[in-house]
Amino acid sequence: MQFRALVSLGLGLSSWLLASAALAEEPLLAPTPGADTAPAPAAPPPADLPPAGAKSTTIVAGATATVVAYGLALGTSFLLTNDDFNGAKDLRIPIAGPWMSLGRTGCPPSDSDCSKVPIVIGAILNVIDGVVQVGGLGVIAEGLFLNTSSGARPAKKAEGPRVQAVPFSFEKGGVGLGMIGTF
Repeated sequence: MQFRALVSLGLGLSSWLLASAALAEEPLLAPTPGADTAPAPAAPPPADLPPAGAKSTTIVAGATATVVAYGLALGTSFLLTNDDFNGAKDLRIPIAGPWMSLGRTGCPPSDSDCSKVPIVIGAILNVIDGVVQVGGLGVIAEGLFLNTSSGARPAKKAEGPRVQAVPFSFEKGGVGLGMIGTF
């Protein structure tokens, strides 16, 4: 009995989490017989573009991510020596440094009995640092090519969060209930 309750709860939660709103377009009105004029086409909706300040904000966010990641790698390169970690000096090179250091991952020649754990942790941190540096450059590029609105946007209605129950029908009489909402 408890298993059925858990399965029902799990299916209900999964339908709630995975359901998407099924919104259809309004049907076009057919011209009435004998009418000489066709209905006027609806005006296209305004372009949903980010505000004008989003371009500079995106560029600053990408530059901040790149500089912070490079700063952490640079600080690490001065704290460690090549005897501690192979490729530590490579971290002083922006963007490519973590990847060059990753290529030299291994036990230092001065340590005959080295543990693999610090080497693996260092390699993982190199990959994370390299991804953040390259990702920051990608965000900068996105900011450079971002289309923004002219600044005049229509005011949005102040609505609070809205949650709505939506029925679902499945094959052969199966039914369910899902939740959709806006926040």
